[in-house]
Amino acid sequence: MNQKRNASAFCNYNESFTQYDQNRQPNGLQELLQIFGQSRIPVGEQTILEGGFGTGSYLNYIRRHAKAVYGVEGSEQGFQETGIKIGDAENVHLQMGNILDLSFADEFFDAYMVNQVLHHLDTENTYPNLTKFLKESRRVLKPGGVLTINTCSQEQLDPHTGAYWNYRYPQNAVRALQKKYISVEALISRLEKLNFTDISTTIPSGRLFQESYYRDPESILVPAFQKADSLYCLLSESEIREITALIHTAIDDGSAYQHMYNVAERVDNMGEAIIVSARNPM
Repeated sequence: MNQKRNASAFCNYNESFTQYDQNRQPNGLQELLQIFGQSRIPVGEQTILEGGFGTGSYLNYIRRHAKAVYGVEGSEQGFQETGIKIGDAENVHLQMGNILDLSFADEFFDAYMVNQVLHHLDTENTYPNLTKFLKESRRVLKPGGVLTINTCSQEQLDPHTGAYWNYRYPQNAVRALQKKYISVEALISRLEKLNFTDISTTIPSGRLFQESYYRDPESILVPAFQKADSLYCLLSESEIREITALIHTAIDDGSAYQHMYNVAERVDNMGEAIIVSARNPM
C-alpha cells in the first residue's frame, strides 16, 4: 500500500491534518499584511509564496488580498485539505514539493511566508536544512522581496515561564521540542550571514489554538488536539498516560485553572509566536 508523502522530520501530518483546523487557527494575519505592505508595490499587486502551507489557513486569507498566491506543501493530506478550502480560486496555485528545493524561477516572488514550519526541517542541532531553506528563499525572492518566518522563541516554549500552559506537564518532551527550534538570535545571525537586510521581529496578534484550549484544561486530553500540537509527536503512549494523570490531578485540586490564568497574563506581553522578517537586498 502506498504511503502518503509527509514532509515533517518528526510528525505524521497526514494524520494530523484531517482534524487540524478544529484545534488550530492562524495568527498574525494582520501583521503579515502590514509587513508585505511595506514593499515598494501594493499587496494587491504582489505574487506571494507560502512554504509548507499545511491545511491552507494562512494562504486562504492572504489570497484575498494579493494578486497571486503560490503554495508548496509536503503533506498530501494538507494539499487535499487546502484544495477543498480554496475551491476554484483563480489566483491560487498549489503544488506538492519540498521547500528546500523549489521549482520556481529566480526572483519570482514579492514575498515568501512560512508559518510554524522551521522546526520540522531538521533533525540535527546545527540546522543544516534551515540554511538550505534560507538560500532557496533568497533565490526565489525578487530584489527587495520580503521573507516572513512565523516561529516561536525559546522563551515562549519554556515549560515554566512560557506561553503554553500545557507545556508545564511534559517537561522533558518540551525541552526536546525547544531543541528543534533555532533561537531567534541565531536565526537572525543566519539571515545576516546570507546578506538579508531590514531584519526585524514582530509579536503577532491572535492565538494559535482554538478557544477551548484557553478555557478548558480537559481539551488537551483529546487525541485530536494532541495531533494538532507537534509536542505530542515526541511523547510515547505511556508518557501521554502519565501526563493525563497529572492533568486530572491538577484539575481536581484547581491548580490547572490557576496555572492557565497565570500563563494567559504572560501571553499578553510575550505572545505565542514571533515573526522574523527580512528582505532580499536590492
